[in-house]
Amino acid sequence: MNLYQRVLYLILFIKECFLTFSVSKRVKTSFENSTSKTVIGKAATLDIKSATVNNIELVKQEMTILVNKSKYSSDVLTDYVKENGIKIVFIKDVSKFLNLLGEEQGFITERIGFDGFIINLLTGCGISHKSKPVVILEKDNKDFYYLLFSVYKLCGYLHKLPGYDYNSQKLFKIYSKNAQNADVSKLSIEQTSSLKEAVMRDNEASKFVIEVAKIKDNSPTVANN
Repeated sequence: MNLYQRVLYLILFIKECFLTFSVSKRVKTSFENSTSKTVIGKAATLDIKSATVNNIELVKQEMTILVNKSKYSSDVLTDYVKENGIKIVFIKDVSKFLNLLGEEQGFITERIGFDGFIINLLTGCGISHKSKPVVILEKDNKDFYYLLFSVYKLCGYLHKLPGYDYNSQKLFKIYSKNAQNADVSKLSIEQTSSLKEAVMRDNEASKFVIEVAKIKDNSPTVANN
C-alpha cells in the first residue's frame, strides 16, 4: 500500500459521502442487493441493512482471528485463500498485463468478456470469457499488508456482502480510475447504490489494514475490539 493508494482511498471515502447524498436526492424508488434494501423517498433515505451490518462485523472478527493466527506471516493468508477454494497465482511482471485491463494485483472478482478471457489465460484456467474470483500477485510478492488487503475483500465476498457482484465491481473499476472527477449524476439509482457499496467494501478493507499496521507497532497480536 503506497501513499498514492492511501490518498485514493481517502478520496473514495469522500466520494462515498457524495454518493449517499446523491442517492437521497433521487425520486421515490427502492433498490435491493444481497443483504440490504434501500428505500428512497423525497424526504429521506432508509437503508434496511441489518444483515449487511452483521456480516461486516463477522468479516472483521474473522479477519482479526486470522491475523492473530498468522503472526504477520503471509503464508497463513495464502493458505486461507486456498482453503476457501480460491485460486492464487504469482506471475512475473503480471502488472503489465493487468494494467492493460485496468486491474490491480490482488483479489479480482469474476470478470466477463475480454477481461475474463485474459484473466483465465493468465491464471491457467482454460479458455472461457467468464473468469472465477482469483487472487493474482506479482511473483515473489509476499508483502503481508498487500495480501491482507486482498484477503479481507475475499472474506467479504465469501460472506456475500454487497458490492462484490460483477456490475458493482465494473462500476468501481471505471470510477476509481478518476475518482476526483467522477460524475455520478447520470447513474441510475441501482448503479449509484451498487457503486456506493463497492466503495464501502474497499474502504473497510483499507481501514482494517491500517489498523493492523498501527497495532503491530505496539503488540504482537491484534486486539479484538
